[in-house]
Amino acid sequence: MKTEAKKANEDLDRLLRQKWMSGTWRLNREERPLDPATTVKPHLWKWADIYDALLQARDRIGIARGSAERRAIRLVNPGMAETEMTSHTMLFAFQLIQAGELAPAHRHTMTAIRFILQGKGGYTNVEGQKMVMEEGDLILTPQWNWHEHAHEGKEPMIWIDGLDVPLIKALQVISFEPYPGTRIPVKDSPHLAPHYGMTRPVASTSEALPRPLHYHWRDTHLSLRHLAEREPHPFDGVALEYVNPLTAGPTLPTLSCWVQMLPPATRTQVHRHTSTTIYHAFYGSGTTVINGEPFHWDKGDTFVVPLWSWHEHANRSATEDAVLFSMNDAPVLKAFGLYREEGQGESHIGL
Repeated sequence: MKTEAKKANEDLDRLLRQKWMSGTWRLNREERPLDPATTVKPHLWKWADIYDALLQARDRIGIARGSAERRAIRLVNPGMAETEMTSHTMLFAFQLIQAGELAPAHRHTMTAIRFILQGKGGYTNVEGQKMVMEEGDLILTPQWNWHEHAHEGKEPMIWIDGLDVPLIKALQVISFEPYPGTRIPVKDSPHLAPHYGMTRPVASTSEALPRPLHYHWRDTHLSLRHLAEREPHPFDGVALEYVNPLTAGPTLPTLSCWVQMLPPATRTQVHRHTSTTIYHAFYGSGTTVINGEPFHWDKGDTFVVPLWSWHEHANRSATEDAVLFSMNDAPVLKAFGLYREEGQGESHIGL
């Protein structure tokens, strides 16, 4: 009887497949897990390897319209080898531009962030807004905005590119368009994207305030110092989120950027959340334990904490601060009511 029933089920399954249908009874336990699961693996990329790759690309890859328009090195997660992405929702890359070069203008449906690591004289032009890069600055490129990069200084500029490429690809709405002209005209208005602090001009509903796209490190660092005078967050230390000042919402609709400081000898408590986070050690050294595995990082290193992974951070220095810049996909999860977070308690890191 069992053999006959099995054959009948197989016949039904075969019939359904022929008509492009499938029975839900074929679902296995792996498709219905109790906890969220991901193919993204915890991983750490060393700055020495990233920097060496950038220098080799500098000497071999030219940038120009119609060829390689960007000289960037992507971080590929061991669990995402086929797609060559850093996580299932985010791509983290490092870009280098030499003095006198122009990364040609284009636009795309992917959102991008730039976190500046080194160099002077480079700038990004987004829709006519020229933003001169300085170390520690965060510059945004919202989706479908014309943008280009240029360098008027002497030494190479290096920055982080963070994008939501795999998410936009999964939604099947990727679009890319080269700029029809040679250069994006720079708008001369001194009132472009002004800062009014905790106030805003009274305007008619037809007047949309320009979205500020440039977060200066001098302001961010000062805010970190002020926040450090208060009790640190138990899971993230002295942490700030870059917000949209017009909406008080996340940095961008699909990406949120953070900067957090770990004072000397700080150890955070253990927690996990349904968002994935990619960290870059802006300065200092520390250890992050992810699901029981320690990852020792130094200035310039980058690591990823996959979703629903228990993790905690520690500053290895007893005298110097450590600062982490990070990007996460929490805005997407929160928009769909899928964000969850839970803590486990005290730090387990023994240094």
